[in-house]
Amino acid sequence: MTPTSLLWTLVGIATAIIVLSLLTLLWRAVTTHNDARRAILSDMIFITMAGLFLCHGIFYRTAISFEVSLFTGLFGALSTAAYARIITRGRR
Repeated sequence: MTPTSLLWTLVGIATAIIVLSLLTLLWRAVTTHNDARRAILSDMIFITMAGLFLCHGIFYRTAISFEVSLFTGLFGALSTAAYARIITRGRR
């Protein structure tokens, strides 16, 4: 087995795990009635989608994958702060 085929196999397994966790998160977000849980689940869905994009970037090497991953990390931190404000209803 060559290193490239091993990498693609492992990334394929990782993609399957990420898709399964994304579907579980989406189901849980739809069935919950708590606003705090929805805020946390939406943050988890965002990070899971970022991981799915990184797996896609390994399969299809494009020049923009790295930049999008950096922006995703930046906006992930901003969205976490925004969700914290939602949970506390704007109180500091």
